[in-house]
Amino acid sequence: MDDKVKELMDRIRGTASVAADACADTARVAGRKAGQMVDVAKLNVQLFDLNGEFNDILRQLGQVMYRTHQGQAPENDPLPELLSQADETAGKIADVKARIADLRQAQTCPGCGAPCGKDDLFCRRCGAKLS
Repeated sequence: MDDKVKELMDRIRGTASVAADACADTARVAGRKAGQMVDVAKLNVQLFDLNGEFNDILRQLGQVMYRTHQGQAPENDPLPELLSQADETAGKIADVKARIADLRQAQTCPGCGAPCGKDDLFCRRCGAKLS
């Protein structure tokens, strides 16, 4: 075989090897991203459920407050227990939101709720200072 043909074949083989490595790396990154998306979706379902629980607790608190306003105060005060449940659920919601932000490599604006980059100092939407 001609030396030029051998050289050309070696270059083609080398290029094909580099392309195969790049494809493998891309597949690994895509797999990780897909896994992150599944994890975020699961956390979003959990967040939806927690928000429902929190809204139910707030509704119960409102009912107690309104009954108290009408002079129908309950015999044993349910407020401390309901407030404790609200605090616990709010903490769980904050934890899930933080886990979602970590998976997305982002943070949430405290002013408008927009997703921002992990290293951003100010919100891109409203300009609020990020913590």
